[in-house]
Amino acid sequence: MSRNGRTYISAVAAIGVALGGYCVVTLVHGRVPREFFIFAALTLLSGRFTLKVPSVEAHFSPSEMFVFASVLLFGPEAGAITLAADSVLIAWQRKLTRVQTLFNFGNLTLSVWLSGKLFFFIAGVRPLFNAMALSGGLILPLLLFAAAFFVVNSGLTATAIAFTKNRSPVAVWREHFLWLGPGYAAGACVALLLVVALNLVHFSALVLLPPLLLVFYITMRSSFGRVEDAKGHVIALNRLYLSTVETLATAIDAKDEVTHGHIRRVQVAALALAREIGISDDTTLQAIEAAALLHDTGKIAVPEHILNKPGKLTPAEFEKMKLHAPIGADILSAIDFPYPVVPIVRHHHENWDGTGYPDRIAGEAIPIGARILSVVDCFDALTSDRPYRRRMSNADALAILRERRGTMYDPAIVDTFVRVYQRIMPSGDSVHPVAKTLGDARTTKLEPVDGGAGIAIEGAASEVLAVTSLARAVSGEATIADVGALTWMMLRQVVPCISMGIFIRDERHDAMIVQYADGAHASTLRGTRVTLGAGIAGWSAAHRRFVLNADPSIDLGPGVASCSPPLRTSVTVPLANEGHVLAVISLYASNPETFTDDHARLLTLLAPSLATSIASLDRTGSRAQQPEPRRAALGELRLLKR
Repeated sequence: MSRNGRTYISAVAAIGVALGGYCVVTLVHGRVPREFFIFAALTLLSGRFTLKVPSVEAHFSPSEMFVFASVLLFGPEAGAITLAADSVLIAWQRKLTRVQTLFNFGNLTLSVWLSGKLFFFIAGVRPLFNAMALSGGLILPLLLFAAAFFVVNSGLTATAIAFTKNRSPVAVWREHFLWLGPGYAAGACVALLLVVALNLVHFSALVLLPPLLLVFYITMRSSFGRVEDAKGHVIALNRLYLSTVETLATAIDAKDEVTHGHIRRVQVAALALAREIGISDDTTLQAIEAAALLHDTGKIAVPEHILNKPGKLTPAEFEKMKLHAPIGADILSAIDFPYPVVPIVRHHHENWDGTGYPDRIAGEAIPIGARILSVVDCFDALTSDRPYRRRMSNADALAILRERRGTMYDPAIVDTFVRVYQRIMPSGDSVHPVAKTLGDARTTKLEPVDGGAGIAIEGAASEVLAVTSLARAVSGEATIADVGALTWMMLRQVVPCISMGIFIRDERHDAMIVQYADGAHASTLRGTRVTLGAGIAGWSAAHRRFVLNADPSIDLGPGVASCSPPLRTSVTVPLANEGHVLAVISLYASNPETFTDDHARLLTLLAPSLATSIASLDRTGSRAQQPEPRRAALGELRLLKR
């Protein structure tokens, strides 16, 4: 924690401990009824039923209700000491550090005492134990009491968390504590009802509370558990999503022979630099993380002889190279990112003085992510080998950044980078495994897969990337073969499959037909037809659900199990657009139970984008070139895991 954070923690603890001592002295010299100890015991007992607030190291307990009642009945000093004692017991139970224990003690003592004093000042009454009558005029002071306790308690806690996470206290409070407010209000109201019941009946009315508390605890634990489960699911999906993007981006990076590992290094350093300059907003950080991976996507439209030219580019070639920024933004704009990735990709070559491209914007009009990315991108490029020059030393690269400070690059970002670059820049040999694989593929030979001869794949990375298909997709002239080639390029890197088939729906004949196939036995898959509702693909399309680890022979016939390599398992996902299933995609593997729920979720995540691509195609021409579809043997659907 920072120095200011430690000072803050110490101040809260010191003030709270001093106030706790004052409360003890007040209670010792006063006449506290023995019933107070009953409430203290109930507070300590209910404090054992605590619930962790999702996403942060904070806890919620129903003991506040008894604390509120203690304050109303016996005064703010009684409530403060009760809750402070409860905090010490919790600290012992959870083995908290001495600093945490003292902070919690001070926080709770301050919160209860200040809010209790506010209640009695506004209500104009004395503690309510043995009060003859309670007026409706206590409702407003009671709500202010609960609000003050909630704001002080959660505010002090949120500020401590903000210091540890380097975030705004208000942002932490709004994100993690604001929604707990109604619970405090409800606790105060229940406390008042309890006070009324005790005054009208007897203290024996307390026996009615344990069942109510048990129901409340179970309900809250269930709610918090659902929030934690949902958060874990979102994190898992985001991890799958980002890993897919990273693999695709690394494959694109491999097209440029001289920049293996470039985007990965830029991503790590850009994210670290963003945090160094004080960016804490998760949306912005996620946008930078994704944009750093995808910033060179537009290079797929730049001819390889320009990308890999062993010399300085001509003016005409440089103009073509400049197109990669807007083209990359156009390609990515078709993806509905949950954070602003496209502006960063489009503007990562804009200059601080407005002389950059493509839009010649200047200063803070350039997205902050693009300004960060441009500095890191430049440094990594300067310190990497190029066909026309050897890599520069770090000192020479930093000298160029300083020279361009205020003209090309944001001065504040350059200054921060120069100060921290040794700590945030990964080593120059950091290469994603996929990039290494694609790089090695340029000079390797594929072994026979489907009984045919080995296929020389000199320059295989270019074929895998399907540059021609992407160019047609950008120009609006894509076919099902283009969509299939791009899909196979991406999925084969992240899913353990050896074959893929895309079944397109035939409305006239109420059937699903493989219009694109790739990988092992592609010629066998191509043209396969199944009736809608029957087989794996037909069932998936009819019911709009994925099918996991089913037998491919149900759709493809028994022969696929004896081919070399055999197809023994599959995962199939429907592709729907605007509520209408257009196709299904099936991936095949040799080993049974190869595919997991994570693979199915990944395909489900990608399905809307694939469906949108297929919906925009003019498939008339591509269908005419397909062989006459054959009818596969159909069997009963089995081994389904939905």
